[in-house]
Amino acid sequence: MDKVIELEIPFMREANSVQQLTKGFSNDQKFVIDDKYLIRLFPLEDADHRRKEFETINRLSSLSDFVPEAIEFGAQENLGLAYMVLTYLPGKDGDEALSSLTEKEQYQVGFQAGKELEKLHEYPAPEGIEPWNIFKKRKSDRYIEELKQLEDIDKEIINKLESYIKSNEYLMDGRPNRFQHDDFHPCNLIVEEKKFTGFIDFQRMDWGDPLHDLQKLGFFGIKVSVPFSIGAIDGYNGGGKISQEFWQLFALYSAMHVVSSFVWGKRMGDEQYDLLSRYAMDVLRDHDDFRENIPQWYRDMK
Repeated sequence: MDKVIELEIPFMREANSVQQLTKGFSNDQKFVIDDKYLIRLFPLEDADHRRKEFETINRLSSLSDFVPEAIEFGAQENLGLAYMVLTYLPGKDGDEALSSLTEKEQYQVGFQAGKELEKLHEYPAPEGIEPWNIFKKRKSDRYIEELKQLEDIDKEIINKLESYIKSNEYLMDGRPNRFQHDDFHPCNLIVEEKKFTGFIDFQRMDWGDPLHDLQKLGFFGIKVSVPFSIGAIDGYNGGGKISQEFWQLFALYSAMHVVSSFVWGKRMGDEQYDLLSRYAMDVLRDHDDFRENIPQWYRDMK
């Protein structure tokens, strides 16, 4: 680690131990301080946006004990860096930890995570945020038009997706505008001693329909653990009967994610396109080309 950085940031200068974390997809430099605090370093030009993230984490920690506490936000202009200090959540990310648990334990981790996520979704969007249905429809329309330009995707698939989305997007009318983690899947959850212990990586946070936060379970969550993904949905719904409206929106947002996955995969190159295309086709099969709102992996385990 750069000694200049260590000397310029008070939490690091006064630390007894500093350990760098390299795992994860974030571009932040991350350091664990004395096994108590996590410092995230990022470019100074991102400071305004990341301060909003820091302030949101601070508010969310009052809604759930599974959100790290926001300690300090600062900038070091001479280094061209800004930073935030959060409490450190020990343990392993779910992507690593779940594989060593029984199916029942995986389900319980998911159940607790889903239950706590529902608490975070009580946090309303700030004043002036565009209504969700307008924002999401415009974004969806743009992705559909880009999808139509991709020559290596079966036109029948494109037509099915467009028809399904267009005929169901009315479901978004009147949906609430609240906090979205926007990256809820095992990689961004901490597990310790076989239990869910916290949420991490709030960088993608957004505002909109809270149910949108669950659609990545059918893309990424089930690749790690189907029991976890089922548990997350059950926990989010309080362990009770799940409404038809929930499954209709879950399927709609999954279809929209299929479209954006094809488009984003193409932008990111052949390797990512191959991966995201496979995942997208799996989602299509799980929903029987969206003739079924409830995915096969959920129906099979119930």
